[in-house]
Amino acid sequence: MWRNHAEEDNLQKSGSKLTLPALSGSKSLPFNRAQPQRDQALKMDDLFFSMWGSNISQVPLAIHNTMGHLKSRHIEVSHWQAYIFEAIQQVEREIACLEQMKEMAERCLQDRRLYSQLMRDCVALSSGLCSAGLRQDQVFIKLKKEEQLSNESGEVLQKKIFILLDKLSSLKTIHSQLLMDFQDKIEAIKLTGRCITFEEETPCSRLLPAPVKSIHVSYEEWLSHCQSLKLTADNLVKDSSSWRGNLQFLLANQKNSHERQRCSTGESLRRKIHDLTKINDKLNMERQSINHEISDLTKSAQRLANYIHNCECRLHQTTHLLDFLNQRPRFELCLDHPHNYLTLERHDLAAMVAGLQLVLQRSQQNLGMARRHLAFVEDQLARNAQTLEVVQRCQNFHQSFRLAVDTAVVLSNKPRLCGSLDRSNPHTDLQ
Repeated sequence: MWRNHAEEDNLQKSGSKLTLPALSGSKSLPFNRAQPQRDQALKMDDLFFSMWGSNISQVPLAIHNTMGHLKSRHIEVSHWQAYIFEAIQQVEREIACLEQMKEMAERCLQDRRLYSQLMRDCVALSSGLCSAGLRQDQVFIKLKKEEQLSNESGEVLQKKIFILLDKLSSLKTIHSQLLMDFQDKIEAIKLTGRCITFEEETPCSRLLPAPVKSIHVSYEEWLSHCQSLKLTADNLVKDSSSWRGNLQFLLANQKNSHERQRCSTGESLRRKIHDLTKINDKLNMERQSINHEISDLTKSAQRLANYIHNCECRLHQTTHLLDFLNQRPRFELCLDHPHNYLTLERHDLAAMVAGLQLVLQRSQQNLGMARRHLAFVEDQLARNAQTLEVVQRCQNFHQSFRLAVDTAVVLSNKPRLCGSLDRSNPHTDLQ
């Protein structure tokens, strides 16, 4: 269009004379007018020719070039409208994917925090046994390591969510700019179409046009704006899609790491429970054996006590009989066989009572040792049962919660267009 104006200026400067085509006679006209009206029309033509000078023959060419530029501009803006429409679709699909990823990441972060709290409770529960050796136990170490891993992954995921929110905000900003530019192009296409289909004698041509905007931009600025807007949208979508893939990979790796550590901790818990159960069974068997030993020692002590009692009774009887014999008068008090046998019997019974008392004393000492051993075993059983209960509670806590991380990668971006874009289809506008 600007080239045609330059050509018209060159033609005006060249001063070339152009002649009008000869008018046909009155015979070839479909109707005849009065001579004064025809003369008046010729005077008006002369006045019009004198105003435009010698370039009046270029007017149809300029009009043709102007219409060509309007149609070319209409097509160009329509093409850019289609590009912006496609960019809007891509941005909306990426926003939908990011929203889905945001929900997944927030759900994973919530799971991490809950699991971290659960691990802290397990560590506190296992460390509350007040056993110095337990802090070096594999179960305690595994629980502490899993707690640390859960806290670290939660911190990393929190940072990733902040980045996700920033990218989501950037996409929403460029989405608003694309929508605004899309609406502007719809209006521009409508106005350009009105210019193309403009007819002078229509009722719409008599309406006053809207106020002309005084701020204009060059064609290069307009083209640069369109290219920059689409390029920015494409770069944001590409960067967001790549970042989403990395986040999916991070979530999958975190889940695998947590699963490995969880399995390792679970295996340590099962091994600890198995060892404690074996110790508990061994202590129960030992307690049963000690109880049998105590029972035997108790029965033996009772039998010894009965033997001693019988021997003491017999010794008392023998001593009493010997005292009767010692009361015989004068020569009748002799060391005869009854006196000798009673004396020997009293000596043997006294020695037997003394020996049985020593045996009874040793039996009572053994019985005391067995009872102390039984108390020790029962104390070990109580401690072992307490430890086993704590480990089983830790195992129940550990198995009661499993990380619910959905590692399904969003590979298909389904188009999700808003109603305004559906109503603003560029192909419909061009029709």
